[in-house]
Amino acid sequence: MKPQDYAAHLKCVEGKSWTEVYRLVQERYGEMKESRIRSWVRNHPLYRQGKEPEFDLQEAIFNDIQKPTTIQKLMDKYNLSKRMVLATIEDLKEEGYQIEINGDEIRLCKDIVPQENIIEVDWRGDKIIRFGLIGDTHFNSKHVQITHLHDFYDICAHEGIKDIYLAGDIDEGEEMRIGHKYECYNQGADEHVEEIVKNYPQRPGITTHFITGNHDQSLIKRAGFDIGYAIAAKRPDMKYLGMNNAIIKLTPNCTLELRHPIDGQSYALSYKTQKMIDAMQGGDKPNVLAVGHYHKAEYLFYRNIHTFQVGCFQAQTPYMKGKQVAAMVGGWIVEIHVDDEGTIKRCKGEFIPYYKMLKDDWKNWQ
Repeated sequence: MKPQDYAAHLKCVEGKSWTEVYRLVQERYGEMKESRIRSWVRNHPLYRQGKEPEFDLQEAIFNDIQKPTTIQKLMDKYNLSKRMVLATIEDLKEEGYQIEINGDEIRLCKDIVPQENIIEVDWRGDKIIRFGLIGDTHFNSKHVQITHLHDFYDICAHEGIKDIYLAGDIDEGEEMRIGHKYECYNQGADEHVEEIVKNYPQRPGITTHFITGNHDQSLIKRAGFDIGYAIAAKRPDMKYLGMNNAIIKLTPNCTLELRHPIDGQSYALSYKTQKMIDAMQGGDKPNVLAVGHYHKAEYLFYRNIHTFQVGCFQAQTPYMKGKQVAAMVGGWIVEIHVDDEGTIKRCKGEFIPYYKMLKDDWKNWQ
């Protein structure tokens, strides 16, 4: 639901006071001027025409689980069977909301829960496996480089690449720090999802496999909303693999790990990846490691792991400039060779860089 519709619903349907409308809208969509919210309501068809929409059970239950409640209370309040309540909850989960059920208790969960995401690919004996590696596209940031990203996908399509793996932060997220909203050209989870669904590259025959990162997860902390599920539901060519980390079994004996750390930058380009690999347990190491988050491009072969820092598609922001963080814009095309058992024998990567940043590139895609 868009913030305009939500505000109008609160005022016109639920009869909330203006103070309550301001508070609830800001809790759900972030800080915004009260005059803006009031203008939305007064210009909305519900307010002008005095018409009320049909009762939305899913929206009503979503509002109820903002605070811990029970399935029995929901059954009694709406005169529903337990099956109907649980079916409505499943619909909300499919839209991307994290809902925790513990016995009869139920609540919207705004915690980042660590997951183990293992995906098996149907390997058909190919001895050469090629794919793209990217990360940190940061859609909805005023510094996103959508044109360069589309160009990268065009190159991949021309090269016959069928799979592109994205190592987190497909979206800019919200309220990462004070004043962060002014760096975004859309506000609210719905608008963020719509922008990605509309403008993220789509090429025949190419599937984008992605994890979410710390920026994406800001919407979980604010609204219990996992943007990954919502994107994948509306874009069949985009497959959501989970939060922060995913292990893809390219063959029975060759794994690709996508990782999006949450720590800060280091003094040296390779320091973070070296320490990351040092901390890996011997039997659990991947063959290929793709690291996002740092906005850097690097290839490192260490402890028998082919490691790629995947670069980014976001120009250096004023915040990054203040922190002396460079942005290496571009993506990789990777080619690995395996033997009959699927064990990796060779690996090579080509980084496709973009040097000239396009100011306000997001405006070219509106």
